[in-house]
Amino acid sequence: MTRRAATACLVTVLAAGCGDDTPAAPSAVATGRIIFVTSQAVTGNLGGVEGADRLCGTLAAAAGLGGAYRAWLSDTAGRSPVADFVQGDEPFVMVSGVRVADHWADLADGTINNPIAVDELGEQPATDTGVWTGTDVGGVPAAGAATCGDWRSAAGLGQVGDLGQIGPRWTADGTRGCDEPGRLYCVQQ
Repeated sequence: MTRRAATACLVTVLAAGCGDDTPAAPSAVATGRIIFVTSQAVTGNLGGVEGADRLCGTLAAAAGLGGAYRAWLSDTAGRSPVADFVQGDEPFVMVSGVRVADHWADLADGTINNPIAVDELGEQPATDTGVWTGTDVGGVPAAGAATCGDWRSAAGLGQVGDLGQIGPRWTADGTRGCDEPGRLYCVQQ
């Protein structure tokens, strides 16, 4: 693939996917539950899972996205996507319409279809690929309990995912200092 074709492919993957030959034409916007990465990067002191959920809801509302939103975030008190999220057969799509997962089981199985690389405004964040999660594959709390004091402290370590990944690292890519900025994944309920 030439450099020009590779660049076109990178741009096109956010709209419709990418093949080895000719990039696919953008398709109609897919329907399903919206999932996005936040446009804002924040420290691990989020005001708990509840504060992170409020941030997701505020950003979604400001962007004109309907519905309720929760942060893909777990703590040591048992809050986690597998315990608290609506699960079902609806696909998960970015605001751009690109499908991230075919349904809940696909989202939680460790591999997603496309990286969650579009924010609530439909933009791709230019910096900081780290996303606070505290969540392992399956939507379960991280084994290491790296949760920035249950997301109420800028001290210690918090588990992050990487918004550029489609394998298990999308949700579990290591840890970072809680005083450093990170984004959130927000999922429509």
